Amino acid sequence: MFGLDKTLLRISAVIIGLVLAGLAFWAGMAALDRMESRAAEAARAERDAHWRAEIAASNAVAERERAEQLQQTAAAESRARAEISSLSDDLADLERRNATLPNADACGLDRDRVRLLDAR
Repeated sequence: MFGLDKTLLRISAVIIGLVLAGLAFWAGMAALDRMESRAAEAARAERDAHWRAEIAASNAVAERERAEQLQQTAAAESRARAEISSLSDDLADLERRNATLPNADACGLDRDRVRLLDAR
């Protein structure tokens, strides 16, 4: 009878040892899983920060280019306005000189009107 009790005690000790070893293995695997999750989150946060910085730099370059284009557009518009003003002044002068010629109401081109046009 004592031999059977010792055998049951040994079997129980082995089973308890196996259960404890299984629990320790499970706890270790859970800790590894948590570590892996934290490492993945940190890597994602790092990549997100990197790409946010890249996007911000790209946006800054685009804004600078946009500002330069606006300046160039304003300069071109100013030059165009000046050219239009100059041409309008020239046209008004030409019309004024044409009106001062004799026979202003005559039809066709005479020599004086042709000289006006050639002077341009």
